[in-house]
Amino acid sequence: MGKIVNARRTTAKELLKLTQPVIICSSRPDFEGAIIENGYTQVSLNKPLASMIAGLDIKAIRLCLADKIREIIPNNAPIYLTDYEMLFDPRYELDVLRLFIEISRKNRLIVKWCGKGTEDYLTYAKQGYVDYKQYKVSDYDVAIVI
Repeated sequence: MGKIVNARRTTAKELLKLTQPVIICSSRPDFEGAIIENGYTQVSLNKPLASMIAGLDIKAIRLCLADKIREIIPNNAPIYLTDYEMLFDPRYELDVLRLFIEISRKNRLIVKWCGKGTEDYLTYAKQGYVDYKQYKVSDYDVAIVI
């Protein structure tokens, strides 16, 4: 189901037309400028989310995490997500790509991927680390820009 987009063969305007969440693994600087210029709100989750869940035990965090994220993200606004690494904490047992798909049901979503991407997999962290995650692109309805 995942769609692969070659960063060298596309434009930022073409990315903005995609309907599924767009995961950008390329470091092309013109993409970010065009995304912001076209009305996407840059959202950083780490700091506000950490404040909201501070003091909660892990069970409570698992139960409320998605709701807290929805409180941070404005409804029906195009979002450019750039700071969300805490979502990969293995204690949260969160499928981060599924969360992005959920968010995209109410918001157009572009994500600056904080890991590595290939035609087959998105990875976060290095193998052997506790927060290492690997996602098979074909299992998710997302557009991956590599």
